[in-house]
Amino acid sequence: HRLAPWETDLSSQTSASQAGILHGNNHNMPAFRWYDRSRKKIVASSDPDELARLEEEHSDGNGLLVDDGASRGNMFSGDAPNVMNTASTIKNLSRFHTSDFYAYFANPYNFSRTLMLFIWDIILEKYEFRQARRQDIQPRLDKNKRGGKYPLLRAFMTVLLRELNVYTLIGDMYAGVPSAYTTFGGYDEVAHHSGVESHDALDILNKIDQQLGRMESAAEEAPRPYHFVILSDHGQSAGATFKQRYNMTLEDLVQQLADQYEVKGDVDVHEDWKQVNVFLTEATQHDRESVRGPLRRALRRSTHDDTVVMGPEGEARSVEQEADGKKEDELPQIVVLASGNLGLVYGTRLGRRVMLEELEEYFPGLLEGLAGHEGIGFVMVHSKEHGPVVIGANGRYFLAEDRVEGENPLADFGPRAAEHLIRADSFPDAPDLLVNSFCNHETNEVAAFEELIGSHGGLGGYQTHPFVLYPAEWQLDDGDLIGAAAVYRQGKSWLNQIHPPAES
Repeated sequence: HRLAPWETDLSSQTSASQAGILHGNNHNMPAFRWYDRSRKKIVASSDPDELARLEEEHSDGNGLLVDDGASRGNMFSGDAPNVMNTASTIKNLSRFHTSDFYAYFANPYNFSRTLMLFIWDIILEKYEFRQARRQDIQPRLDKNKRGGKYPLLRAFMTVLLRELNVYTLIGDMYAGVPSAYTTFGGYDEVAHHSGVESHDALDILNKIDQQLGRMESAAEEAPRPYHFVILSDHGQSAGATFKQRYNMTLEDLVQQLADQYEVKGDVDVHEDWKQVNVFLTEATQHDRESVRGPLRRALRRSTHDDTVVMGPEGEARSVEQEADGKKEDELPQIVVLASGNLGLVYGTRLGRRVMLEELEEYFPGLLEGLAGHEGIGFVMVHSKEHGPVVIGANGRYFLAEDRVEGENPLADFGPRAAEHLIRADSFPDAPDLLVNSFCNHETNEVAAFEELIGSHGGLGGYQTHPFVLYPAEWQLDDGDLIGAAAVYRQGKSWLNQIHPPAES
């Protein structure tokens, strides 16, 4: 195999990356959560209804997996006809193929083995957190973030989904499925809470590597040859959170600077609860009453519109429901959202973006206060006269004119930062103020606006530089893979070389 880097779009998080990788299109997906101006609604990438809508909007019917492929444990399906535990199709019963899902748990060996590994991982998380506190490892999340339901979430991501994905992928190979794409989210989950290079996270990587070896061995017995491509859909950057550093959230800072307005938001929901909710939703929607009945009864208080919503995502629904369908004067005047170290600030009164020239009139002091804060690297706003403008504490970068006044606020954010920001500024739902934390490029350190010490979503550090590991006999069509759509095009090219499309 050969190892090659690729560079994510902005935002560097799973929904935008997977839409690009699996469908070749992630237009107008500015973050994990954003405000849809036309519908006056907060869009969450953890909502199956929204993901189904986004897939319909972004798919042209020629997804990465359209030719009899399989989607296992992903956000989007890649137009695969065979789907399991895939969020965008979870409520489309006509696309359910769940026999493998239930065959796995019906096997007593699989069930007992997974249960023991699940329990062991919960014990391991409690032990590792205790060791981190004893050794005073910094940065470190407190017990509110690594206690409570978190050990269950971690075990779900690192054990249950991993085992189910491997089982179904091996079944796909034995069945001769042409291609399959799956997400192993265990490292991402643990790195968020324990640190990008922590012993805890590297141990999860080692266990995933063992499962890749298991699948390689299984491929030798498959009825056809298989190739393995291993990629990350984003990287992660490390660092103490914004709240840990400054004793306030981004929402608190915006409220402080715009105290005459009502500010509401949600900066404490990340993507991994989605996997739990998709898994449980699929389980409750299975048509066998012996399975469906007990699960439905047990989860009825967490089920809304036939979708299971547990964890912080369930609590966040109140913000979305408050905005959804309300009259303009009933909405919070300012909405603040976060994806890692990327913050999005929206005013809801105008029904459009606030221009740079209007900011002092509508939100006096807000722009200068944000750009001048030591925890913030830059703020991007759109100017009616100049287009997108990036503002830092000591300078401005007029992107459309490629002109800098004072110090370049993008100096620490990579050579293509301006290119990514120009694209993000063109989105219909681009925020009024796009806020990015500082970045220490020597230490890969950022300050997440969520309570995660390993984060991704914005610019800065390793989060925008994932990798693709591919068979050595294959070639990259282009020297650089810039953006998730480039990974899609490369994947389609490889698939077409292995399985040439039938002539019409």
